[in-house]
Amino acid sequence: MAIQNINGKELKKMLDTNSAELEIIDVREQDEYDLIKIKGSKLIPLSEIGPRINEIDWSKKVILVCRSGSRSGYIAQMLAAHGKDTINLAGGIYELNLDKCDCLEKDPGCCGGYF
Repeated sequence: MAIQNINGKELKKMLDTNSAELEIIDVREQDEYDLIKIKGSKLIPLSEIGPRINEIDWSKKVILVCRSGSRSGYIAQMLAAHGKDTINLAGGIYELNLDKCDCLEKDPGCCGGYF
């Protein structure tokens, strides 16, 4: 199956036009997710993706995210090998934060040491 890579601006456009059709899966760990996340995203850490794969709504466009796009890209490849179409946010949360995307929810003390 196919993996599509998108950047932060493309994700923002998708969120603005059809967010109800998107399933955003954050593959980072809980402590990272608690610092900063995409509004409406679902946390399924990399270490739990296998046993929790049925929690993903495959009727929607599945977008995988992490800090930089590396972990989410790895998961996208793994899922593609199992016949799943996915979209990888190539620049990750890092890029969205640089762009000051209003799609992010941040802990008030975020994110000095994280980026």
